[in-house]
Amino acid sequence: MVDDDGFADPVFVGGTGRSGTHPVARLLGRSSRYHYISREMHFHVDRGGLADLLAGRVTLARFVRNMRGYWWERPGPRGGTIGLKGKVPEEVFEPAVAEFERSFGADPRAASTKLVRSLLDPLAAADGKPSWIEQTPWNVSGAPTMLELFPRMKLIHMVRDGRDVACSVTTRGWGPNSPIRGIRWWEKRLRAAAAGEQAIPPDRLLVMRLEDLLLRDRERSYRRLCDFLELEDEPRMRRYFDRKLLAENANLGRWRADLSPRRVPRFERRYERALERLRADGIASAPVDSV
Repeated sequence: MVDDDGFADPVFVGGTGRSGTHPVARLLGRSSRYHYISREMHFHVDRGGLADLLAGRVTLARFVRNMRGYWWERPGPRGGTIGLKGKVPEEVFEPAVAEFERSFGADPRAASTKLVRSLLDPLAAADGKPSWIEQTPWNVSGAPTMLELFPRMKLIHMVRDGRDVACSVTTRGWGPNSPIRGIRWWEKRLRAAAAGEQAIPPDRLLVMRLEDLLLRDRERSYRRLCDFLELEDEPRMRRYFDRKLLAENANLGRWRADLSPRRVPRFERRYERALERLRADGIASAPVDSV
């Protein structure tokens, strides 16, 4: 579906973090339809962001202050700065936020949709594409709100072996500092994602396991992505898939190398218990096997 300004509804990719959101978004950004937004936008689904504003968990004044402060520019976990400033020109950003602040009280949903589009649609337009794909991990838990704003949006939930996630996240500077704590972190995030999935119509949701896409069932998984988004097997996508989306580039099974033999038994016990809890609670996106 295309709106009055000629922009198709977007695609959101999310997951627990360190689950393959970036490579999948990059792949789809090679299509002729979707512009790849190379920086996580965060402001729409993270704590204190747009979803919290619409749910009444943060005030309009606080949200606008966050937009002009934290969401606009903040220190990166590894130095430098991150935020909207790295992608959205200030001459686009400031009028969009000011208009949002003026119009939110009259129609919060319409104002919120316009804010997101005002910031992100121009990025796609500059790339000559009719829509965009955004890759903030919390997109899955925040999907019910995004569905309100974009009724024909589609959501890709990336799932990865929790042991690899737990080891990977400890290297990033913004998550837990040990693999054992990483297991619990992964479980909590997967639960939050599962709650978000429940509000999404089946034809708007694709759960994709990273291990299938990169190793176990590559061609079928690639086809599932294309079919879900009604995309052709375009040459730029195919080249990226064949050359970049490879198991050796994703460090699958990294937990075996990251952990000393002495630490493995306790780590695996923690993981198995987490899986048992997830399965007992009917969380379908919990991994069923490993690499």
